[in-house]
Amino acid sequence: MAILSCTYMLLNGSPHTVTSTLFGIGNRAFAYGDCIRETIHTCADRLCFFDMHLTHLKLGMEAAMMAIPEKFLNKDGAFAREVSKLITKNRVFRGSIITITVFRSAYNPKSIKPDTIEYTVHCEPLEELGYSLNATGLKLGIAPKNMLMTISPLSNYYTSDNEILRVALRKHCIRERLDDIITVNNSGRIVETANSGNLFIIKDNTIYTPPLADGCRADVMRRVILEKVAPSLGYETVSDKPLYADDINTKVDEMFVASTRTGIQWVAAYKTLRFMRSKTTTILKKMSELYEAQP
Repeated sequence: MAILSCTYMLLNGSPHTVTSTLFGIGNRAFAYGDCIRETIHTCADRLCFFDMHLTHLKLGMEAAMMAIPEKFLNKDGAFAREVSKLITKNRVFRGSIITITVFRSAYNPKSIKPDTIEYTVHCEPLEELGYSLNATGLKLGIAPKNMLMTISPLSNYYTSDNEILRVALRKHCIRERLDDIITVNNSGRIVETANSGNLFIIKDNTIYTPPLADGCRADVMRRVILEKVAPSLGYETVSDKPLYADDINTKVDEMFVASTRTGIQWVAAYKTLRFMRSKTTTILKKMSELYEAQP
């Protein structure tokens, strides 16, 4: 999925060019990683599952003790229209990736009240309208025992938690000639992948994915697959039981990874195991239909 460039972004609702200098060195997102992001896929100016994304973002903000501005309540669709106007201003006619980043305006260490926030909205145009399956399946490995993920109350959201570790794991992939790597938490349970998102395992008529309690991100794509796609195709789902590396040897017909940013990508290899993609292809087709049918 090729990412192109855009010209304009929003800061607190006002348009700026992406090359503008908007923040000083004391900005809390830059200086401390004190921010939360939410990524949204669009079809032209239609924001796919926008309400689900906005709910996820607000839950993360509440967990981080950030105040939620009234605009984020999206009354009468006002916030959605603001984002759609940015897409139009950037002359995006096919798909795009929208990233909303919220960060603290200031931090009051003596107050228990949620801190006020600022936000940016950034648009990344795509060459295609929807998602397409990767032509070559991914080759996965598993994280070394000295590179384990730490679970926190913010693990289910897009924050800076574990982000440096994810970057290091991506570097590890390059060294090991892997496309991605399965992350593991400090209890030895599978979390997700370092680069491509949530991990899904298909065995017979059941789709397995790690539980949120084990630290994976609650990406909206994960929810769409579990709540909409899988039931419509007759699959049972298991998302409340831990998965371990040994489970891959016994529970796998196919594997795929998924996120709002990358869509669904099929896994061709894990260590000495090899997988096909017929079930994953059907899942992607159904998921794409749901995205493209968004009003």
